Amino acid sequence: MKQGATFDSSFWINSHRSGLLPYVLERYDVSFCRDVATELDPTFPSGAQFWSLVALNKLVEVNPVDILINEFGRGERAAISLAVENREWILLIDDLRPFQLAARLGVNAVCTPVLVVDLFSVERLDAKEALVILARLATLQTISPTLLAAALAQLGRVFSKGTGG
Repeated sequence: MKQGATFDSSFWINSHRSGLLPYVLERYDVSFCRDVATELDPTFPSGAQFWSLVALNKLVEVNPVDILINEFGRGERAAISLAVENREWILLIDDLRPFQLAARLGVNAVCTPVLVVDLFSVERLDAKEALVILARLATLQTISPTLLAAALAQLGRVFSKGTGG
Protein backbone atom coordinates (compact mmCIF):
# COMPACT_ATOMS: atom_id res chain seq x y z
CA MET A 1 0.00 0.00 0.00
CA LYS A 2 1.28 3.44 -0.90
CA GLN A 3 1.94 6.02 1.78
CA GLY A 4 0.11 9.35 1.60
CA ALA A 5 2.20 12.37 0.67
CA THR A 6 1.98 15.97 -0.34
CA PHE A 7 4.65 18.10 -1.96
CA ASP A 8 5.94 21.53 -2.68
CA SER A 9 6.65 22.64 -6.24
CA SER A 10 10.43 22.58 -5.68
CA PHE A 11 10.31 18.86 -4.94
CA TRP A 12 8.09 18.16 -7.95
CA ILE A 13 10.32 20.10 -10.34
CA ASN A 14 13.55 18.60 -9.01
CA SER A 15 12.20 15.05 -9.01
CA HIS A 16 10.92 15.52 -12.55
CA ARG A 17 14.19 16.96 -13.84
CA SER A 18 16.37 14.35 -12.12
CA GLY A 19 14.36 11.29 -13.16
CA LEU A 20 12.97 10.53 -9.69
CA LEU A 21 9.32 11.24 -10.46
CA PRO A 22 8.40 7.67 -11.50
CA TYR A 23 9.70 6.43 -8.12
CA VAL A 24 7.73 9.11 -6.28
CA LEU A 25 4.51 8.11 -8.04
CA GLU A 26 5.22 4.42 -7.46
CA ARG A 27 5.89 4.89 -3.74
CA TYR A 28 3.38 7.56 -2.65
CA ASP A 29 -0.30 8.31 -2.95
CA VAL A 30 0.29 11.95 -3.88
CA SER A 31 -2.00 14.84 -3.03
CA PHE A 32 -1.38 18.48 -3.85
CA CYS A 33 -2.52 21.86 -2.62
CA ARG A 34 -4.04 24.47 -4.92
CA ASP A 35 -1.31 26.94 -3.89
CA VAL A 36 1.35 24.47 -5.03
CA ALA A 37 -0.46 23.76 -8.30
CA THR A 38 -0.46 27.45 -9.23
CA GLU A 39 3.37 27.36 -9.11
CA LEU A 40 3.59 24.58 -11.71
CA ASP A 41 3.45 26.31 -15.08
CA PRO A 42 2.04 23.99 -17.77
CA THR A 43 4.41 25.47 -20.35
CA PHE A 44 7.39 23.84 -18.58
CA PRO A 45 7.94 20.06 -18.79
CA SER A 46 7.50 19.45 -15.04
CA GLY A 47 4.30 21.52 -15.01
CA ALA A 48 2.97 19.82 -18.12
CA GLN A 49 3.53 16.40 -16.52
CA PHE A 50 1.83 17.57 -13.32
CA TRP A 51 -1.26 18.90 -15.13
CA SER A 52 -1.41 15.77 -17.30
CA LEU A 53 -1.48 13.59 -14.17
CA VAL A 54 -4.14 15.83 -12.62
CA ALA A 55 -6.28 15.44 -15.75
CA LEU A 56 -5.90 11.66 -15.46
CA ASN A 57 -6.96 11.79 -11.77
CA LYS A 58 -3.57 10.37 -10.73
CA LEU A 59 -3.06 13.29 -8.32
CA VAL A 60 -5.72 14.54 -5.92
CA GLU A 61 -6.20 18.12 -4.75
CA VAL A 62 -6.43 18.41 -0.97
CA ASN A 63 -6.15 21.78 0.71
CA PRO A 64 -5.31 22.50 4.34
CA VAL A 65 -8.11 23.65 6.62
CA ASP A 66 -5.84 26.33 8.07
CA ILE A 67 -2.53 27.84 7.03
CA LEU A 68 -0.46 27.38 10.15
CA ILE A 69 2.66 29.36 9.31
CA ASN A 70 3.43 32.80 7.94
CA GLU A 71 6.93 32.16 6.61
CA PHE A 72 7.92 31.26 3.06
CA GLY A 73 5.85 31.21 -0.13
CA ARG A 74 2.19 30.29 -0.48
CA GLY A 75 2.94 26.82 -1.81
CA GLU A 76 5.37 25.95 0.98
CA ARG A 77 2.98 27.27 3.64
CA ALA A 78 0.10 25.24 2.22
CA ALA A 79 2.11 22.03 1.80
CA ILE A 80 3.55 22.22 5.32
CA SER A 81 0.14 23.02 6.79
CA LEU A 82 -1.44 20.09 4.95
CA ALA A 83 1.29 17.76 6.20
CA VAL A 84 0.75 18.98 9.78
CA GLU A 85 -2.98 18.22 9.42
CA ASN A 86 -2.19 14.75 8.01
CA ARG A 87 0.60 13.54 10.29
CA GLU A 88 0.68 10.09 8.71
CA TRP A 89 1.68 11.63 5.36
CA ILE A 90 5.14 12.42 4.09
CA LEU A 91 5.96 16.01 3.11
CA LEU A 92 8.07 16.04 -0.04
CA ILE A 93 10.04 19.29 -0.01
CA ASP A 94 13.45 20.43 -1.26
CA ASP A 95 13.86 23.92 0.19
CA LEU A 96 16.17 23.79 3.22
CA ARG A 97 14.51 26.31 5.56
CA PRO A 98 10.95 25.04 5.00
CA PHE A 99 12.29 21.48 5.32
CA GLN A 100 13.86 22.37 8.67
CA LEU A 101 10.68 24.08 9.89
CA ALA A 102 8.57 21.08 8.92
CA ALA A 103 10.92 18.81 10.87
CA ARG A 104 10.66 21.09 13.92
CA LEU A 105 6.86 20.85 13.63
CA GLY A 106 7.13 17.06 13.77
CA VAL A 107 6.33 16.48 10.11
CA ASN A 108 8.01 13.56 8.37
CA ALA A 109 9.74 15.47 5.57
CA VAL A 110 11.73 13.95 2.71
CA CYS A 111 13.84 15.82 0.16
CA THR A 112 14.93 14.42 -3.20
CA PRO A 113 18.50 13.60 -2.05
CA VAL A 114 17.15 11.63 0.93
CA LEU A 115 14.69 9.83 -1.35
CA VAL A 116 17.62 8.73 -3.53
CA VAL A 117 19.36 7.21 -0.49
CA ASP A 118 16.17 5.49 0.60
CA LEU A 119 15.61 4.04 -2.86
CA PHE A 120 19.19 2.76 -2.83
CA SER A 121 18.78 1.23 0.63
CA VAL A 122 15.72 -0.76 -0.49
CA GLU A 123 17.49 -1.74 -3.72
CA ARG A 124 15.24 0.19 -6.11
CA LEU A 125 18.39 1.98 -7.32
CA ASP A 126 21.89 0.58 -7.59
CA ALA A 127 24.92 2.61 -6.52
CA LYS A 128 25.59 3.98 -10.01
CA GLU A 129 21.97 5.03 -10.52
CA ALA A 130 21.90 6.72 -7.11
CA LEU A 131 25.10 8.64 -7.80
CA VAL A 132 23.88 9.69 -11.26
CA ILE A 133 20.61 11.04 -9.82
CA LEU A 134 22.45 12.86 -7.01
CA ALA A 135 24.77 14.36 -9.63
CA ARG A 136 21.76 15.51 -11.68
CA LEU A 137 20.27 17.09 -8.56
CA ALA A 138 23.57 18.85 -7.83
CA THR A 139 23.82 20.25 -11.35
CA LEU A 140 20.33 21.76 -11.03
CA GLN A 141 21.79 24.07 -8.36
CA THR A 142 18.38 24.36 -6.72
CA ILE A 143 19.00 22.07 -3.75
CA SER A 144 20.95 23.09 -0.68
CA PRO A 145 24.50 21.73 -0.66
CA THR A 146 23.78 20.82 2.98
CA LEU A 147 21.01 18.43 1.92
CA LEU A 148 23.14 16.96 -0.88
CA ALA A 149 26.16 16.47 1.40
CA ALA A 150 24.04 14.77 4.06
CA ALA A 151 22.57 12.43 1.44
CA LEU A 152 26.01 11.55 0.05
CA ALA A 153 27.28 10.80 3.55
CA GLN A 154 24.26 8.60 4.24
CA LEU A 155 24.65 6.87 0.88
CA GLY A 156 28.24 6.05 1.84
CA ARG A 157 27.13 4.63 5.19
CA VAL A 158 24.42 2.49 3.57
CA PHE A 159 26.85 1.28 0.90
CA SER A 160 29.55 0.39 3.45
CA LYS A 161 27.01 -1.73 5.38
CA GLY A 162 26.43 -3.74 2.22
CA THR A 163 22.81 -2.66 1.86
CA GLY A 164 21.45 -1.46 -1.44
CA GLY A 165 22.53 -1.90 -5.07
